[in-house]
Amino acid sequence: MVSARAAIGLLVAASSLAVALSNSGGATLFGYTAGSATGPENWGKLSPAYKACAAGKQQSPIDIVTKQVVPNPNLDTLERTYAATNATLVNDGHDIAVRFQGKVGTITVSGKAYSFDTMHWHSPSDHTINGQRFPLELHLVHKAADGAVAVIGILYQLGSPDSFYYQLKSQLGEMAGDKCNFAEEESRVEAGLLHLRSLQKRTGSYFRYMGSLTVPPCTENVTWSVLGKVRQISKEQLQLLKAPLPACDGRPAQPLNGGTVQFYNPPNSTISFQM
Repeated sequence: MVSARAAIGLLVAASSLAVALSNSGGATLFGYTAGSATGPENWGKLSPAYKACAAGKQQSPIDIVTKQVVPNPNLDTLERTYAATNATLVNDGHDIAVRFQGKVGTITVSGKAYSFDTMHWHSPSDHTINGQRFPLELHLVHKAADGAVAVIGILYQLGSPDSFYYQLKSQLGEMAGDKCNFAEEESRVEAGLLHLRSLQKRTGSYFRYMGSLTVPPCTENVTWSVLGKVRQISKEQLQLLKAPLPACDGRPAQPLNGGTVQFYNPPNSTISFQM
């Protein structure tokens, strides 16, 4: 694999701080340390562009209480086919994302097509199930032509290695050793041709609700599908993913505010939770 790093002209906070662009084109810092000036409870005060973080009524993540979900057998199957695509790992001091260099594939949600745009991780997980937080959560972000966003969330627990991460082992190790100054630049490592078959496995059961981005500007009307089967990842793989990240990059659960979480559970599917 060929690796490269490129500095960009964004202001990115080191360690627990992250960067987000405001509507004015500037940059506003935010963090995850509770009680701090830039912590999650203060995101809505940091910029007018982040107003939804405090005033929004459909915020994410949430705690999914399985005994309160509403079964809906008519939801989408989330069938998808992802093509192998050249990609770049990007660490902005907040999370590690995979940015694709070509078309990957689409999903259909409520009759609308969404293209697979990017993927990134949060550790510990953003979403909780019955109050349980998981070591890792993967977000597969899809965008429609009109700008609408649909995200598939995959939760992980410690166990056997996940085959997908074998192809990122050396790149993640290189990224962890990068001494990049996140106050001035991003860290980038070319991932080469990334095979995504394991991410398009039969979805089976999932939880569906309308929420938001889990980082500023906390934009709402995001369609969330959190898979009902928790995948396994080895301790070594988890440490590789966490090494370049701040100690915590998960937002606390937000109130549902009367919203509904639907549950899709097709025949012969597997779910990791007691319903």
